[in-house]
Amino acid sequence: HNNLTHLYLSCNPINDFCSVSLNFLSNCSSLEFLSLAECPVVQLPAVDDLSNVPTCLHSLNVSTTKINSWTEVEKLRKFPGLNDLRIQGCPFLDEYTAHEKRMMLIARLPNVKVLNGGDRIKTTEREDAERSFIRHFLDTPESIRPSRFDELVAVHGLLAPLVNIDLSPDMNIKVSIYHKDECREESISVMQSVKQFKQLLQGYFNVAPANMRLWYYDQEMTKIAGPEEMKFANKELYTYNVIDGDYFVVDEKAQLRVLTGSPRANSMVFGSLSPGNSSKKSSFGTSPTSPCANSRNPRIRRKSSDSSAPPNPRTRRKSSGRTSPTPQGRKASSPSVKTPVARNLFGNSNVRNPVDQHYGEFFHSKVFREDNKNC
Repeated sequence: HNNLTHLYLSCNPINDFCSVSLNFLSNCSSLEFLSLAECPVVQLPAVDDLSNVPTCLHSLNVSTTKINSWTEVEKLRKFPGLNDLRIQGCPFLDEYTAHEKRMMLIARLPNVKVLNGGDRIKTTEREDAERSFIRHFLDTPESIRPSRFDELVAVHGLLAPLVNIDLSPDMNIKVSIYHKDECREESISVMQSVKQFKQLLQGYFNVAPANMRLWYYDQEMTKIAGPEEMKFANKELYTYNVIDGDYFVVDEKAQLRVLTGSPRANSMVFGSLSPGNSSKKSSFGTSPTSPCANSRNPRIRRKSSDSSAPPNPRTRRKSSGRTSPTPQGRKASSPSVKTPVARNLFGNSNVRNPVDQHYGEFFHSKVFREDNKNC
């Protein structure tokens, strides 16, 4: 079998690797790849029997076998040409995390260049693994330390343990919460939103979130910029950089007076003050043309002509300038002489801009016509 390069013995009831190496591998001098995956192999060949392993064997797969100790794994260091190893699913590796498994295998097997089908092991990764290996066994008694420990100490020295620094922020903060004369010391989670925090405060002070104003007082920034109102419901509390000792103030929004009954009963004022007469106010429901108007505001008729012109129902104004016959003794109005007529909405010719004087009243009477009918 000198031409055999790849051999797959996976899923076979092979218990002893030594029998394979003595009876089969010794006759395959060109073998490069061997797979014993999912075989119940427990032990690897002893160092004395490694002479039977072909020197061309550079790739080995022993995944999902019954290898149960690091002592058996360290025998792989003596395989003459091994540089690609697959070893997963073995019982003794279950107690380690994925990172720890890779670190321990790289540190123990310096001859392996590719592990579990990944990228080629870099120099920096190997150095980090070896240094981590030293720190891992610092507190282990010397009698049970692996032999690889002394070899790595000779290369990197006896390293001091690393300091474990936790930079993760605190999730629960102790703060003070004030509402009127009440003060509460609470431990709150900064991972909640402002909306959720207000719902929590509702249970403390019986204030509805919709009627609540919440202020955040930073111990340092409050001295410079004052408190900050928490207006945004979806903003998380940790974005405010809340720390121990900060406090919150709960305030209630101003209550709006609810008017009951008719508007007239509550003496509501409609419109604004007259620009020409600021001392006068228009009462709701009254207008110059309303029969219910106050006696101090007499009823004013709208006229189409000047009040000085004599009433004559037979005389009509023509667009052509012609005048109808007039009774004897009366002068007909000349078409060339135009009588100045002060037209306005209220019929008062003495007011230059009557809308200014009765600002708001006329428009109210036009919009609220039902008031005139009720009166």
